[in-house]
Amino acid sequence: MNTKITYEEFVNKVDKLHEQVKQNWRYGQTYFAVLSSVRSDLAETIRATIYDPFHKEQVSEQTEKLLKDKWNV
Repeated sequence: MNTKITYEEFVNKVDKLHEQVKQNWRYGQTYFAVLSSVRSDLAETIRATIYDPFHKEQVSEQTEKLLKDKWNV
């Protein structure tokens, strides 16, 4: 684990960054970039799977549930 932050703090970081890059990045791209920087282990778990939000405009409920369940493990 790279940094100890809560899932909610992570989502706040995503939202703040996305406000700055939304003209060029999809929300899923921002979400995955921040996830990679704060929880690279979880980013690698979902990379190139049905849970990977990188190419999407939004993050699925399934992805959020999976990450929340694994966040403090």
